[in-house]
Amino acid sequence: MSGQNPAISPPSARDARRVPAQRGRAAAGARSRGSGRTPEQSRRHSPQHARKAALIGLALPVLGAVVDELIGGSLGTVFVLTALVGGALAAWRCSRAGAWWVAYAPPVVAMLITAAAEEWAGRTSGSGGKGLTTGVLHWAIDAFPAMAAAEAAVIAVLAVRWFRLRRSVRK
Repeated sequence: MSGQNPAISPPSARDARRVPAQRGRAAAGARSRGSGRTPEQSRRHSPQHARKAALIGLALPVLGAVVDELIGGSLGTVFVLTALVGGALAAWRCSRAGAWWVAYAPPVVAMLITAAAEEWAGRTSGSGGKGLTTGVLHWAIDAFPAMAAAEAAVIAVLAVRWFRLRRSVRK
């Protein structure tokens, strides 16, 4: 067999270990998981990063509500500003998939923080009936400026991120 042509020889042990390459979506996913990401992009998609974004979005408005209750007696400017900054920072730091959670969170967060602050300050009007209805109405009125400011900030930041992503894809 020494006169055998190497181009048509039987497969060697080295060839037997070869695995066919991935194709289609599987190959695209494997490429994106590789070293093609920058360290910033890798951090942005980590679970710890998502927790930090959520913590920022919650902690700042809570801090603002506490400061407003201690200084002014009711929720006001400090709460609105901290809700706005908290929403913007959470939207900036969230992952692409987490943007959906961040986009819908400001009204719920502002309402819950307002209700807790009103309860903590002892301004609820009673436990049932008209008193509870009046209390909920006051919570909604007090929370609306913070809801609107935070939602506007979140939408603005997510729009900027979306336009930047589209611009980088075109290049």
